[in-house]
Parts: sequence; structure tokens; C-alpha cells
Amino acid sequence: VWLVSGIAMVLPYYWFGGFSSNEQPALDYHNITLSPADAISRFEQHVGSDLEVKHVRLTQIQDDLYYAIRANGNISGLISGTTGKPVSFPPELAEAVTRRNVGIEATLLESTRLTEHTSTYPHGHLPVYRLRFEANPGHYYYVNENNAEVSRSTPLSRIYNGIVSLHAFEPLETLTGSKTLRTGTLFITGVVSLVGSVIGVLLIFPLRRKRIKPTK
Repeated sequence: VWLVSGIAMVLPYYWFGGFSSNEQPALDYHNITLSPADAISRFEQHVGSDLEVKHVRLTQIQDDLYYAIRANGNISGLISGTTGKPVSFPPELAEAVTRRNVGIEATLLESTRLTEHTSTYPHGHLPVYRLRFEANPGHYYYVNENNAEVSRSTPLSRIYNGIVSLHAFEPLETLTGSKTLRTGTLFITGVVSLVGSVIGVLLIFPLRRKRIKPTK
């Protein structure tokens, strides 16, 4: 089973209906008036405290450029690269980005902001918006607040993600809270699988030699 799930892992994700898209209109980067250091300073002023910043990235969202900032303590936000003002990522923007990237016109059924991982979104960036539309209610669209990237999750892709999760023993880490135990179990299973494969090959060769009769 572990070998079969490993084979499934290498199959292209789009075969299962999943994809990610971040198409944006062309913009003039000369309009940026803020440096990364200035953006961090503005963000700290907005939050009201000094931050241990982990990541700063200039990103485009629709028709503007922003500095996406992440800091320890699960703190994240956007600072406009042209005005220097902190901006929010409202659900209306998440819907507009999704419709633009995916080309969907159906009625919106759900728009939920996720700050924690769920069974249908077990890993990936947080926070994100989860959207569903009437045309395919089983399809979930996740919008990354840091770069407006849209990813789609279908019932089939969720099965694929479940297979990947089981192959990597992620439920074991969830249940025990120990990454070391999961890594150790994964390593031991890999070694046992490799040894079993080698033994199987060695056992087959003698049988093949017996079946092959020398020709006179």
C-alpha cells in the first residue's frame, strides 16, 4: 500500500482537478515609492509593536503593488508599495480575484476566511479565503492573502491529498504531536520497503535461471 501511494504521489496534480493560478495585469513597477525597510516600519506602526519579521515580498494584487509581510506570532499584513498605507484583503477582493483567474460567473455560495487548517485544507499558507460557487459546489477555491494566488480543490484532488498525507504519515504527527516520530516511522518504512524490493529481485533471478534451459 505504501509503495502504491508513493507511485500516486508522483502523478501530476492537475490530473485530479487541482491547480494554482496567479494571473495579474501588467503594472509599472516605477510607481513603487517604498523600500522593504520602510514597509516593515509602516507595518510595525500599524500593529503597534516591534516585530520579528520572517518574510517580506513585493507582490501584485489586481491593479496595485503591495509588500506582503509575515512575522512571528502568525502576524501578517499588506502595505501598499505606492502609498505606504496598510491595506486589508476583504472577501470582495478574494471573490473578484477568483472570478478573474478562473473565469467563473456562477453565484457565490460561500466565502469563509480560514485562519487554521481544516480537513479540506490540511496544509498551506494561512490565512486564506475559501470560496464555493453554485456551478460546482464540490469545488473549493482558496485565495492566498499574501499574493492573491488562487488554488482549486476538487473531490478527486482531496482524495489525492489524502493519499499523500497517509504516505507521509501526517496523521501520525497530528495524533501524537511528534514530528520526530513521523519522520522516524517514514524512514524505517522506506528502508523496509527498499530491503523487501531488493530481496524480491534476488529471489526472482534464480527462478528465471532455472526456467531458461541452455540450447544445444
